[in-house]
Amino acid sequence: MKYFITGASGLIGSAVTAELLSHGHSIIAIARSDKSAEELEKKGVEVIRGDLESLDALAAGASKADGVVHLAFVHDFSNFKKSIEVDRTAITTMLEALKGSDKPFIMVGGALVLASDGKTPADEDSPFIPLPPEMNRPENETFALGYAIPNHVRAMSIRLPPSVHGRADLHGFIPITVAGDRKYGSAVYLGEGKNKWPAVNVSDAATLIRLALEKGKAGRPYNAIGERGIEFRTIAEAIGKKYKLPVKSVNPEEATKVLGFLATFAGLGLEASSEKTKKELGWEVKGDGLLEDIKNYY
Repeated sequence: MKYFITGASGLIGSAVTAELLSHGHSIIAIARSDKSAEELEKKGVEVIRGDLESLDALAAGASKADGVVHLAFVHDFSNFKKSIEVDRTAITTMLEALKGSDKPFIMVGGALVLASDGKTPADEDSPFIPLPPEMNRPENETFALGYAIPNHVRAMSIRLPPSVHGRADLHGFIPITVAGDRKYGSAVYLGEGKNKWPAVNVSDAATLIRLALEKGKAGRPYNAIGERGIEFRTIAEAIGKKYKLPVKSVNPEEATKVLGFLATFAGLGLEASSEKTKKELGWEVKGDGLLEDIKNYY
């Protein structure tokens, strides 16, 4: 099969590209820069130049493919509403290109915005927490999954935890946290640090995306949860141990000085499950856990 990927040069996109190529599939990818295009072409990927606002390029890539993996997103926190709108238009363009084909379309979202009663882990059928319009990226997932069955596109979503980790991760939440902690001189957490972050190894996330392409169901969300939830204080302690930093609790104002925009997420927590995903798709978690990656890599 030939699949069209947005965000193929990123951490997850690179892992998905490798996973699909290793299973005999071919790839078309959209690339913004000369460097990304060159790196993708070296892997044998067919490249279309453009970005998420290049609608003709997105439509062309989706039309030529047997399915789409949409991983790219404009992470502009200064105008997040615009990022959501760009994403919705890109999603609509690619879905329209696949309309009536029953081909797979996969998009990714965040598991951290799933609602939980605090007693049982959030799962694939959990609703989203209420969000203001300017932050409501999950509405794009709702749109795509609702588009699926009436328009004969096998649209699915993969909910990613706040930490998608692995040896190629240079710009994710954990390297940002490590850099902030080292500059500050302490590994920090908010309050008691009991808020939990679910996590997944990037190699496991890539495997899940391949499995969803092969046998996922139209209109279904799948949870890419490798570990249900690790207390943020435990994450801080692992960073402190590795870099010989004291570990301490800070208030939100101080956390912002240390972690920047990430301070908001560092105070959030969720325990999440992927049991339904594992059962339906036969997904198995095999990669190293987050604490092991902190010890050996970050």
